[in-house]
Amino acid sequence: MNQILAVCDSEIEYAYQLVDYLSNKKNFPFQVQLFTSEETLANYSLNHPIAVTLIAEKNYSPKIQMLPIGKVVILSENTLVLEEKIKSIFKFQSIEQIIKELLDWVAKEGIVGRVTSDRKSMKLIGVYSPVGRCLKTSFSFVLGQLLSKKHKVLYINMESYSGLGNLLHKEFETDMSELIYHLQNSKEKFIYRMGSMTERAGELDILPPFHSYLDFISVSKEEWIQLFREIEIGSDYEYLILDLSDAIQGLYDILRVCNVVYTLHRQDGFSMAKITQYEEVLKKSNYEDIWRKTKCYSIPEIKNLPPGLQQLTYTELVEYVKDCIHEDLE
Repeated sequence: MNQILAVCDSEIEYAYQLVDYLSNKKNFPFQVQLFTSEETLANYSLNHPIAVTLIAEKNYSPKIQMLPIGKVVILSENTLVLEEKIKSIFKFQSIEQIIKELLDWVAKEGIVGRVTSDRKSMKLIGVYSPVGRCLKTSFSFVLGQLLSKKHKVLYINMESYSGLGNLLHKEFETDMSELIYHLQNSKEKFIYRMGSMTERAGELDILPPFHSYLDFISVSKEEWIQLFREIEIGSDYEYLILDLSDAIQGLYDILRVCNVVYTLHRQDGFSMAKITQYEEVLKKSNYEDIWRKTKCYSIPEIKNLPPGLQQLTYTELVEYVKDCIHEDLE
């Protein structure tokens, strides 16, 4: 059982909306309890341990301050800091931003231990090609959007220069280097930091990619594989999509831990020559097991391809990807 986050706000409509969102948030590491009055929170706290209380500014009375309600975070009605020793989050912003600030603070405070999931193992899907300009990232993104209609899916771009921020019209506040830092130095905070970093694109969850090429290439294959394992242990994602590139350390070992690999190519002789050489190298290097679980697809020409990723779900690429991944969709 996860530790308890108490949400207390006498503005009932807002409180219910916030708690409903938190309760349905993927991988939210707390059990959420709703209180719309100070009295109900007070009565509950006498018999139940509370790790964190997220409470509206107007409900944070002197009586509440005397209760055993764990660490306190104030939902403030202005952007001013209320007290230096108490964390405050601006109430009238997007709930997603409230969650990000809350989980970022939880990670820094080290309030709770690691969260484990009791569901079945997560499925790793690798998307890789030795052929350039084959719509690999477009394929990965549409794949993620299709799977996320019925499943909990996380997408990680593992290219040295992904351009993902521009493609999604997003400004990422942080990147994967911070997550790798927590993986190496404060594993107990890892899943909370990941939760605060995760961005949404439709129904698909995305981790901000590396900004620095040097940071990216310094990650070892052991760290990558450990990263996937920690995500599996600490989250309830059913699928992890890896958008892979040649720049990754230990590429073949990462492909080896994937459950399935989609390899894309174009319909010309140069592309097929590269695919043939790639297959030969795998077999000669004792990585033929990768080829056995690889599904190769030739990408047709897509007319009027949009400049960003968000618009891809309205193109003919969707039906093509559906045909390729029908087994996973089922």
